[in-house]
Amino acid sequence: MAAIKYINSIFGNWEKYECLDVRPNESRNIYPMPRVTNHFDYSEKELKKLKRQGFSSAIGKDIMSRIESLATLFSKKKPILLFDESPFYIAQAIWQHYQPTSNVFIYKGGFKALLKEANRVFKSKYHFVILYGETGVGKTDLLKNLQKKGEQILNLEELARHNGSVFGNLSNQNQPSQEAFIINLANILSDFDQDKLIFVESEKFSLGKNIIPLTLTESLENGFKVRLFLPKENRVERLVKEYAAVNDLKLKEGIEKLKFRIGKDTSSQLTRLLEQKNYVRVAEKLIEYFDSTESYQSIQAQDFDLTINNLEIDKATEELIKNLDNKKRLP
Repeated sequence: MAAIKYINSIFGNWEKYECLDVRPNESRNIYPMPRVTNHFDYSEKELKKLKRQGFSSAIGKDIMSRIESLATLFSKKKPILLFDESPFYIAQAIWQHYQPTSNVFIYKGGFKALLKEANRVFKSKYHFVILYGETGVGKTDLLKNLQKKGEQILNLEELARHNGSVFGNLSNQNQPSQEAFIINLANILSDFDQDKLIFVESEKFSLGKNIIPLTLTESLENGFKVRLFLPKENRVERLVKEYAAVNDLKLKEGIEKLKFRIGKDTSSQLTRLLEQKNYVRVAEKLIEYFDSTESYQSIQAQDFDLTINNLEIDKATEELIKNLDNKKRLP
């Protein structure tokens, strides 16, 4: 079978392997491995005991019995890739047991190496088209419509499970760890065709607790910049549709977080309007605030490669694609 024991590159090749996470349960729980559904069940305590007593001991025989129970997984046609922590104590045992009859490999370097490989992915050359626009202009809606048309899209908010503001997590989703966010992000990028455009929303450096890698931020800043605009009344309508009655408690918490920026009186007024279910007025007041902030004022000062009215999503999508086609889809 496999003469090569280690591999040091996985991004772009995940589908080629049946991946098996053989790290201790504690490590897997802290740093879950994206796209890896198979795991080997044992604890840090058992591993320490195994290292002291060896595989000839009672704990060693118990671990080997569990390794042998993986036979069904190793009977599959796909090669098996093991993820472990240095010095790969369990991975070595599994490799030695199954290597004579199965294609089995160990990912060299462990989880830290995986993060380093992810950062190399971020340094690759991509052709980004960045969608800019004020709150409620419909950037996410346009992005999803582009995906329906077969375009490559990078939805950072979906990946981080956060909409990138104090009201970014109304659905109370658990955000991924920073490590899982980085690996998932690299995984998506590595699957893209680098010769084609990738559409993405303009974001701040972070979405909730997830921080966008600096190397990727630099690449995004050099992308083709598209500004979307929409009349204020339509932005209010879109915000009400997106946020109204989804989670008023979270909305109230978001308003409380803004209190020191918008003032106590405005914060109290917004809270009263929210309690009265006057979502339109809440949206109007919030748009007034967001439009006055430095980050949104900077949109006014930027030079854009293209400006599009996003009142009708399908029409805006067609216009954007047509303009890019006329530019021969950029470099």
